[in-house]
Amino acid sequence: MGVISVAARVSELTARQCGMLTTAQAAAEGITRLQLARLADAGVVERLDHGIYAAPATVDERTPLRAAWLSLAPSVPAEERLDDPVASGVFSHASAASLHGLGDLLDDEPEITVPSRKQSRRSIRFHRGTLRANEVTIADGLPVTTPARTMADLLRDGHDPSHVAEIAGEVLRRDLASRQEMAAALEPLARRNGQRNGAALLEYLLDLVGLSGEALVTGLASSELGKALFTAGRLSAVRSFIDSVSELDTSTSSLMSQWAEVIAPFTQDVVLPRLPEDMLPKLDVHALIAAANLSIPVDTEPIQQLLAALAERAEVAA
Repeated sequence: MGVISVAARVSELTARQCGMLTTAQAAAEGITRLQLARLADAGVVERLDHGIYAAPATVDERTPLRAAWLSLAPSVPAEERLDDPVASGVFSHASAASLHGLGDLLDDEPEITVPSRKQSRRSIRFHRGTLRANEVTIADGLPVTTPARTMADLLRDGHDPSHVAEIAGEVLRRDLASRQEMAAALEPLARRNGQRNGAALLEYLLDLVGLSGEALVTGLASSELGKALFTAGRLSAVRSFIDSVSELDTSTSSLMSQWAEVIAPFTQDVVLPRLPEDMLPKLDVHALIAAANLSIPVDTEPIQQLLAALAERAEVAA
């Protein structure tokens, strides 16, 4: 195979896996180590580590992670390994937080969760554990634990709860996971952290960053809207609203893209008619939801049912 043919074949192979190639994969295509070395000397590829090369234009801050992951099974193409990401090794803990852009934890050593004992000559920190398919996603072309599982793994690994709380707050604010998903991920850690269940542990963490139900109510109570509600004797009804809506397993992504268009008819047609007649007729639900930093669905049927129930509870309590 001539130099031009080798270069063309290497280009095809690297294009299929984020600009990278292993010597084992090259050998399967009839490309020798010597030919790869000559391409490196010519600047066509860059030698990253023992047995791993990359197209120079593709090298970035994620390259060390990609090289570490490829090194776990150097003869298997990335696309085949991604068919079964759990078995292929999944980035977790601080590496997963970095891939998701969460927090500012030190991640100078790749951390990978594998289903069985694994060793490597490279500087990789392995975690042995079982991951379910719904706890793994893809970020920057690499298998990585979901934000909810990442948060739980960091707490399990002994990271300071305040740091984990910051990440939990980011996950919630960026709508990367629902409260239910986060609570489920924390469930196995509840008792050892002095909480009765995962939901209580999540509330504890969120309270550290001012996002728990209690913190939201406190913040709302100190606002002008909250003071008016308190004067009207309806802060307890608002607390019920906050607690109930925060339990809905819904996403804000579609809502936020059309906030202004959605919130006006939502307030006028859905919220106000469902509230008790004596509850502030000019209640600013937009301000309420903004103050509480809640997730609500665009589909109003679940909210209609919720508010109907809340209205009944408020009437009984009145």
